[in-house]
Amino acid sequence: MAATGTAQPIASKLSPDGLIAVTWIGVGLGVLFVSIRLAIRLSRLKRLYPDDYFVLVALAFLITNAVLQTIQTPHLYYTALSPTGPEIADHVVLYKKYEFAIIGIFWSVLWSIKGSFLALFWMITQGLPRYIWAWWVVAGFVVSSYVVCWLLSALNCHPPSDYFKLGGCGREIDKHTSFISICFSTAVDIATDVMIMGIGVTIVCGTRINRRERLSLGVIFSLGIIIVAAAVVRAIQISGKAYTDMAGVAIWSIAESSISVIIGCLPPFKIFLSRHPSFAPYTSGSAGPYLQSGTSSTPAKPRLWSDTPVSPPQRGLYQNLDFELHSRNTDIVGGAGARVVRNTTLPRESVDSGRPGEIRMVKEFSVITTR
Repeated sequence: MAATGTAQPIASKLSPDGLIAVTWIGVGLGVLFVSIRLAIRLSRLKRLYPDDYFVLVALAFLITNAVLQTIQTPHLYYTALSPTGPEIADHVVLYKKYEFAIIGIFWSVLWSIKGSFLALFWMITQGLPRYIWAWWVVAGFVVSSYVVCWLLSALNCHPPSDYFKLGGCGREIDKHTSFISICFSTAVDIATDVMIMGIGVTIVCGTRINRRERLSLGVIFSLGIIIVAAAVVRAIQISGKAYTDMAGVAIWSIAESSISVIIGCLPPFKIFLSRHPSFAPYTSGSAGPYLQSGTSSTPAKPRLWSDTPVSPPQRGLYQNLDFELHSRNTDIVGGAGARVVRNTTLPRESVDSGRPGEIRMVKEFSVITTR
């Protein structure tokens, strides 16, 4: 990126301190929402899950980006507003070095949030084969697109060895390549967000929860549209302006990355949209703490263990549960008070009519084989 004498719209209106303030305001909002998310998780579930760790990684990248942006700002403004200054060579080189790292970390923030949603949907889709294959397709595309974004960023210059040199990356072919890189990265950013939202909305629509909770979860999982909108606005604002509005590029990148972190924190906020939310740990017959309804009056249909969204490591948590099995001629009560009662009719309220062979989980159980 070569320094030019072209007017810099944002840099000429917004002071260096103003750009730094905007940067850290975005970080502050990110820290606030991440803190609320973690507080909800720890208070309701007593532990963190993989999607929480992806959000923490995104926040770490956001803070790192803010630090680099703060350090880069003096060089950015000198390069933008004093292209013929006596120290321009040193400032341009330092600006380019920081910019290369900032662009990469910017993508890392966005893709960490995508990873958070994928981790959430992975926990939900365990035991649901029709969703797992879609998850793998989306996850593969997300990872490969992240790698390509890094490669395109590194190959913007012709030759790449000129990237950190004064006057390098200023030819027409470099500007054309930069435009292609912005278009591609924006396209895959939007495409991956839409694909991830598609998984979430499909799961919500196919899960047996009441209408209110389905609506609340659908709204939360669809908020990725805001990230998509931010990506589109950023692309429009910076297309063809990477050389003439460097402060503007920084502002829109900060905005999109901060919005991404905030949206990534919202799934646990379901408790504020549901009337009586249930955040019990993953259990048989539910789709996890996000989708389990504590208010639905509609009995869930019996499901096979193989169809339940409980991953194999988590199944070890469900030990020593009492259970009741009711068939036509036999009633079995298992657990601590295990017994077999034949030819006994249980009270009507204890057995759901029309459901022979139902196994009702009462509390934690272990499978016991009897003759």
